[in-house]
Amino acid sequence: MVTNGARTAVTPAASGRGRGFGFSRPPLLAAEPAQVRLGQALAARVAETTRLIAAAAVATGLAELTSPRFAKQIRDVNALTSRAIARFLISGQGTTEIERNFVSRVGIFAARYGLSLAVLARSYVLWRDTNLRVLNEEVSRLGVGMAVSTLARKIISSSADTGLRRMARAYEYQMHVAGRIAQPVEELVLQ
Repeated sequence: MVTNGARTAVTPAASGRGRGFGFSRPPLLAAEPAQVRLGQALAARVAETTRLIAAAAVATGLAELTSPRFAKQIRDVNALTSRAIARFLISGQGTTEIERNFVSRVGIFAARYGLSLAVLARSYVLWRDTNLRVLNEEVSRLGVGMAVSTLARKIISSSADTGLRRMARAYEYQMHVAGRIAQPVEELVLQ
């Protein structure tokens, strides 16, 4: 896990990674060797994880709800965000402004092509669940301790939540631009 001198965990949100001028900051803290090994193992499985997510989308019927062009964008986001999780575990480096904008763009395209927020939410659930399954396999294979595995699970879940919020905001913005929605997504979700 990312630690400070007192050996306390520092989460991406608490460390301020990825904030500021839109660029990911270099890590200030050294990662534990087990965390680095886990990150490297996940990085080696990004392509496989992306294929597993795509297969899950087909199995659940989600793939049928999107065009091939949009499905490719979702696959690209899945690969990028899975790679970002591995990178954070290895180096503590968060996502860049360019990466965050790339994720948001999917929400804009979903609104343009008439996909619902439910489809976006389901795609993020598939991403999260598949990444957690691969993480669990690697934790077992590597014998990673509870602290590191818990941190990695929290990072994956937090990343899914954050990514979905980014896409939903971009979706909402595009719907406003198109004149198809009058209420912000947050208000619609809370009703």
